[in-house]
Amino acid sequence: MSYSPEYFLARERWRDWRIEARELVRLARVTQGDAILEIGCGGGGLLRMLAARGARAVGVDTLDVALELARTRSKGESPTRLYYDGPSYLARIADDKPLPFANETFDAILAQHVIEHIAEINAAVREWTRVLKRGGRVALATPNARYPDPAHFADANHAHIFELNELTALLIDAGFEIENAVTVFPLLARARALRAAGVIAHDLFRRMPYFRDRGRTILIGARLI
Repeated sequence: MSYSPEYFLARERWRDWRIEARELVRLARVTQGDAILEIGCGGGGLLRMLAARGARAVGVDTLDVALELARTRSKGESPTRLYYDGPSYLARIADDKPLPFANETFDAILAQHVIEHIAEINAAVREWTRVLKRGGRVALATPNARYPDPAHFADANHAHIFELNELTALLIDAGFEIENAVTVFPLLARARALRAAGVIAHDLFRRMPYFRDRGRTILIGARLI
């Protein structure tokens, strides 16, 4: 897949993207003044959503094309509310090197369809625990390996597609407590249904064992303990 400015702008117009972005903000319990790190900020759409809530939003990405788009779109924003860092260290995310932030800097970390691109995911999660404050949260959206149509995720840039149980185990091993862990069916998400538990699915599907963990997207919210 080719990642161009047009791709990032088109993605933000997808209804599923907007639903997932709002749900990630909810799972992270973002409040005014929070310091939030988005891993893989793309064109900056989610960062702008966070800044609109009064959060101090920081975005990192490995792609210069994404960062340039994010910077262009952020012109005129207050630097105390919206901040995009330069590309000089962004490749460190992929290169398994430390994030350039002090320990316990952030109240939450968000990543929307990013972790499937990270080859050294265990090392990346260790870095998240370092830069998160105690009690800080992660909110993740990622493709689900148990989705009945795996060809939907065919992308040479994907390092690994997770199952729900696999991803929850990874976070627990890293010191997180899982607060919400569900899978999302895209057509049902379009209909309407963000429930209190974070489930975007009809009751019928929630009760059917086959479908319970086979939604297209995994959504997870967890707290660092």
